[in-house]
Amino acid sequence: MTAALAAVVHNGTALWYLTRATGLVSLVLLSATVVLGIVASVGWTAARWPRFLSQEVHRNLSLFCIVLIAIHIVTTVADGFVPIGYLDAFVPLQSPYRPLWIGLGALAFDMLLAVAITSGLRARIGVRTWRGVHYLAYACWPIAVLHGLGSGTDARLSITVLINVVCIGSVVGALAWRLIAAPGVPSTRRLAASGVATALVIGIGAFALAGPLQPGWSKRAGTSPAVLAEINAHFAVKSAATPSGAATGKAPSNGAGSSAAGMPAVPFTANVNGTVQSSSPNGAGEVEVVLSLQVQGSSAPLVVKLTGTAVNGGVAMSSSQVVFGDAQGAVTALDGSNVGATVRGPSGPINLQMLLNIDQSAGSVSGTVSGSSGGR
Repeated sequence: MTAALAAVVHNGTALWYLTRATGLVSLVLLSATVVLGIVASVGWTAARWPRFLSQEVHRNLSLFCIVLIAIHIVTTVADGFVPIGYLDAFVPLQSPYRPLWIGLGALAFDMLLAVAITSGLRARIGVRTWRGVHYLAYACWPIAVLHGLGSGTDARLSITVLINVVCIGSVVGALAWRLIAAPGVPSTRRLAASGVATALVIGIGAFALAGPLQPGWSKRAGTSPAVLAEINAHFAVKSAATPSGAATGKAPSNGAGSSAAGMPAVPFTANVNGTVQSSSPNGAGEVEVVLSLQVQGSSAPLVVKLTGTAVNGGVAMSSSQVVFGDAQGAVTALDGSNVGATVRGPSGPINLQMLLNIDQSAGSVSGTVSGSSGGR
């Protein structure tokens, strides 16, 4: 893990909004680039839209799209909401967060970079080589669509669905128009292209309906349990701080049902395991330790954040925060690896007693947690 709950809470949501917005706008620009590329390949012209204008707009949109994708990558990494690094933007299947779907984004970006670089070297490498590489722009479009559907947390929002439908419809419509309008295209080639386009649309639609548009996609997409615990805890904190449960703009679906439904009935004793993350946010001797735990037999995440001064490999606590499903509170006792806490949720206060084994070198935590009613 490269991002702890503390970083998520402190960073706010501005970067998250920016990374999602730039991702969606990049898809719109990429779709427009593909459509203009198809128009330019046919040689369509009009009195107010000469052919060179299509080519110029196509080129400028491509460059603008790459710039927006770069902003999308920078804001995603800087946000720290999920553990994605700069290397994950170029090397597929490296990200611990939804590796396949983030990997598709990296693959699409690599393809676009190859197109941009070879376009700049067109005079040196020859038109034939340039044209062969240029076809990657068409191949990266469906990959980018799948990346957006599979990696985003807002695939079920109406505006996101509308944008995806419009982008897919525009590209497919342009391709159909090209097959009809372009002279000299053999019938077998038209049929083959029509079959590929139809299969692509059906495949993307079936994937969206069975995957990202269904509850539980976050878990099925490959999000690690530790990251899910941090995300759930973050939303528990944000929901408690938002009047009347107003939407915060982030709406992941993790497949665990509501946090309240996943809370164990008190009294209980259960094993826990998870991860530990330490950081020095201000570089002035202050330390933040975040324990992201999963309670056996419960789908509610348990996250403990300790803030204080580093002392003999531990922390002299000055403040704390504990989130257990929909309940939140603070540490009430800290003696080595024995942690006491009280959290308050919809069903009332709960006293927690944790006996933990913390391995800092491995970044892992194991142990037991007991819960009892906290009275009134």
